[in-house]
Amino acid sequence: MKEKRRPDRSDLEAVRSQILDFACAKHDFKLESEDFPFDGNWNGVFLIKFRDNPESDRLYCEVPLGEYFIRFGLDLELDEQVWRKTHEDILREASGYDVAIYPSHAPEDGKLRCRLSLRAWVPNFGQRIFGLTISTLIDCKKAILSMLALE
Repeated sequence: MKEKRRPDRSDLEAVRSQILDFACAKHDFKLESEDFPFDGNWNGVFLIKFRDNPESDRLYCEVPLGEYFIRFGLDLELDEQVWRKTHEDILREASGYDVAIYPSHAPEDGKLRCRLSLRAWVPNFGQRIFGLTISTLIDCKKAILSMLALE
């Protein structure tokens, strides 16, 4: 049985380059920071500037060395009391997008930062997969914010 080759640092650099090269019709991406820690993982933060409105956001990327996935994330800042009252509804909304939510453990100034997270598989990674992944994260974040605005 032939063993599959695990992604290495050159694969991670290729993924990073692909993200920077992708042309998106609605968004501009700029690498804000990146880190190749000693363990070989790649962590990158991209500033997303939306062409159709003045908002911007940060896209967090994590590619563990030797794994077959890229974890993408967007942050959502919520009032701690809002989270306590509506977290079940928020989690239900996110699950409709197949998006995981990781709330921060220590709220700062009554604010809780939640990371919306979605994985993409490295062997299938390309512009189409990246576009679908980022669109899903953005749509999920908008849906949660809209849901909270109605309450």
